[in-house]
Amino acid sequence: MAFTHLQVRSAYSLLNSSITIKDYVHLATRQGLKTLALTEDGSMHSAIKFYQECRVNNIKPLIGLTVKVKLEMGTEEWTFLAKNQTGYEALLSLASLYALNDEGIEFEELLPYSNHLITITNGETGVFVSMVMDHQWENLNQYYQRYLKPFNHLYIGLLRVNQETYDCSCRLISFAKEKQLKMVAVNDVRYLNQEDAKTLTLLRAIKANQSVEQMQISDVERYFKTEEQMRQLFVDHEEAIDHTEEIANACEVEILLHQSLLPTFKTPEGTTAATYLEALCYKGLLKRYGTSVSEIHKNRLRYELETIRKMGFCDYFLIVWDFIRYAKMNQILVGPGRGSAAGSLVSYVLGITNVDPIKYKLLFERFLNPERITMPDIDIDFQDNRRDEVIQYVQQKYGARCVVQIATFGTFQSRSAWRDLARIHDVQTELINKVATYISSGQTLRETYEQSQPLKEFFLKYPKLEMIYQEAMKIEGLPRHTSIHAAGVIIHDQDLTRHTAIMEGPTGIYVSQYEAEDLEAIGLLKMDFLGLKNLNMLQQMMTLIRKESDFQFDLASLDLNDSQTYKMITLGQTTGIFQLESEGMRQVLKKVRPNCLEDIIACNALFRPGPMENIPLFAARKHKEARIEYLDPILEEILRDTYGIIVYQEQIMQIAHVVSGYTLGEADVLRRAVSKKNKEILEKEERQFILRATQRGHSPEMAKKLYSLILKFANYGFNRSHAVAYSLIAYQMAYLKAHYPAYFMSVALTNVIGSEHHTAIYIREAKQLDLTILPPSVNRSGLTYQIENKCIRFSLLPIKHIGLNLAKQLVSIRENGAFKSVYDFVVRTRTFMNQRAYESLIDAGALDEFGYNRATLHHNLTAILDFSKYDGGLFEPDFQMQIISKDFSKIDLMKREKELLGFYLNSHPIHLLQKVAKENGWYYPSEISSIRKTQATFVGFVEKFREIRDRHGKLMAFMEITDENTSLTVTIFSDVYVSEYKRLLGKVIAVQGRISERNNEKNLNFIKIITIS
Repeated sequence: MAFTHLQVRSAYSLLNSSITIKDYVHLATRQGLKTLALTEDGSMHSAIKFYQECRVNNIKPLIGLTVKVKLEMGTEEWTFLAKNQTGYEALLSLASLYALNDEGIEFEELLPYSNHLITITNGETGVFVSMVMDHQWENLNQYYQRYLKPFNHLYIGLLRVNQETYDCSCRLISFAKEKQLKMVAVNDVRYLNQEDAKTLTLLRAIKANQSVEQMQISDVERYFKTEEQMRQLFVDHEEAIDHTEEIANACEVEILLHQSLLPTFKTPEGTTAATYLEALCYKGLLKRYGTSVSEIHKNRLRYELETIRKMGFCDYFLIVWDFIRYAKMNQILVGPGRGSAAGSLVSYVLGITNVDPIKYKLLFERFLNPERITMPDIDIDFQDNRRDEVIQYVQQKYGARCVVQIATFGTFQSRSAWRDLARIHDVQTELINKVATYISSGQTLRETYEQSQPLKEFFLKYPKLEMIYQEAMKIEGLPRHTSIHAAGVIIHDQDLTRHTAIMEGPTGIYVSQYEAEDLEAIGLLKMDFLGLKNLNMLQQMMTLIRKESDFQFDLASLDLNDSQTYKMITLGQTTGIFQLESEGMRQVLKKVRPNCLEDIIACNALFRPGPMENIPLFAARKHKEARIEYLDPILEEILRDTYGIIVYQEQIMQIAHVVSGYTLGEADVLRRAVSKKNKEILEKEERQFILRATQRGHSPEMAKKLYSLILKFANYGFNRSHAVAYSLIAYQMAYLKAHYPAYFMSVALTNVIGSEHHTAIYIREAKQLDLTILPPSVNRSGLTYQIENKCIRFSLLPIKHIGLNLAKQLVSIRENGAFKSVYDFVVRTRTFMNQRAYESLIDAGALDEFGYNRATLHHNLTAILDFSKYDGGLFEPDFQMQIISKDFSKIDLMKREKELLGFYLNSHPIHLLQKVAKENGWYYPSEISSIRKTQATFVGFVEKFREIRDRHGKLMAFMEITDENTSLTVTIFSDVYVSEYKRLLGKVIAVQGRISERNNEKNLNFIKIITIS
């Protein structure tokens, strides 16, 4: 008879095992094993991964679970293995119960599942073992009658990993024989090889947040022993070994994969999902297009509805329509579309998307392909601060256990693996950080070690650190903790614990124990509820505009051909605008000079690695500086808007349709196939494409050239549906910036509170738009940036030492009347403000309105605080301010302002070099785009400095210098870098360098420092 380990944990028993699923199954295939079991601690996180990996390798998977069970006499830890499908569902329920109450599962909750589970008692700890070891025979008899006898498939677990467990197993054997209970040998496997015992100890130390010196490496026998080793351990009771095969044979679980577990939508009585969807669509068609609907629209709608019905997705569309309708009815801003769903007319007339697929030549088959059945995928953007409201609505509608968010797993990344292990080894923080600087982002620890000679040289001085580093390699990539998928939600019309175990979520929504790929593998439908900050910003801007300017303002009615908007975009004044904000994109916009939405769509699609090499040609053809060429006149209709260049995936599909007669569904299959670059598939598809093209009258030569073109752009082509939808958001934001700049910038600034870097950039942008930024004021500033006489009043929140609670209290006190004087302000706020907060407000300029210079305010503050201890404000007339006639110097005022706000609000230190810059013909960062020189000197304030190591392990740096309008990146390569350059941070410098251009963005390669101020 064979032996099977029945108690094995993987790394998904978080920080309690070092075994990966792949390594586990790979070991089994090497040893020729036909059966494997997995019994995680309290969760089902790994079950689907384990099941699929076993099936692929022709291994029978035994799926189990180890949980704490609460008895009247104490607590036990039992292992359960699913005998059948019902047993597997029982495990899902038990794992859910356990996750929702981590103290354990009540014994009575187990009983309904006992016929479908194999139960194995713990052979090491618990009430049962204690009673056996202490010879509590009377209690043991009661225990047997109450807790063991009810189980039909019970085995007494025997463990022999040390002398204590060996002695325990002998007594358990005596008890089992007396009660005629079956026994089974287990080994509690938590690592594969004996030498990995230390890794388990390290993981447990990380979990306990303890020094590894406090933990002993005691579990040296919990590795994956061979059958021979296990038989040797249990030579006196071989039936305990043989029973493992008996259990393995008794377990037959078939998890159905790729089912159709789509939820159903409750329709009005007497209607089916198909008829209700159709009725809604035709109603929406009239709403979108009026009564004179063209045959093109009618035919397209009929075709889409029929396809959706045949594919069984009517309920899906109704579910999405319903929760989007809820969002819109509750003034939650919904994005115009995302991904390929914008290519559906059904989505458009239902109000799911807001992009007309007919107008923008979008293809339904890019979204749903009748030639290739795949799940629909409508991802929805909601304003990020109200996304959870929509999920809660769905949960209330379908039920708490029918709507779950999705688990993800944070893993040990290269740096975190090193840092965690170094910390539990009590390594000094300075040394931890030093080694971390050698670890390259995007590389494994092993790759970094093999490629970095400086790291190896450093380890020669600190051999203990090298040992820890080697240990970190073993835990890199292992799961560390659970988290929640950023957007994914599973919706079903039945209790989801039939398909996935669940656990508590932070917002009251349950979370699946399976990851997204596992849920999709078993056929559940993932919907992405995405939170988009820019929609929140749009909503805030609209609220301001409707309140203070135009109460009927509506984004849907914007003129998409507004010349003022395109002028601003063409100038690259797109800071704060969704999708168009980066310096690289601004350079693209200046080259292309968009004058229609189609150009913005193309820029969004082209501005990516690979496609961006076509941007110069695209711009040249648009401006008639280069001839537009089509390989064949038949392509002109398809490529006219992109000046003969293939930009979108949909264009590839249209070419295959027009040239070779592919249906659009077949064309999408072709597009997907050629993008995978499989040589055999490429050759097969090429023959088919050329054959069908020649049958339609095209020459083989032309067909071959076209296929080469498709091949080239298959990876480059972008999803046009997505590009259109996101470009629409970009245009809407640009329109608001062009026509309502004060509203736009006040909202943009409010949304970057907390980021000094972005606030500084947005302040510069506001000034470029001729907007006045009013300094903070205790009487006028609020929690947000506010419009005041067409100017923007600075918020209280960015001021250091003025937190949210303090600012809220200040604003609340002010509602009882404005502060009349410095004294009045201190008296009314001293109960919740300290001296540092007052000093911060003074240095930020928030008390300037009371008519005293800042030196005077600082000089009198302590006296005011002392004097104001008396009865609130009655004695103000008796207090005399001591006037300091000479205020702080301008440089000192700037310095204090920078310390408090993180940037310069009223003046910029670059002016310190203004005169010498003019005399020497030096440039400012904002002038780089117009310079035609290859080498120049720039004056700037060093706002950011980042030191890294190049691929040879040598130090280099990136320095960001700014003027009042923009920033410029200066690259200091290792051959000219010296560590003293770090001291340049916060200085005004003149730096000489070579101008370079990368990804359409100009930068400066450092040559030397000319001067420092």
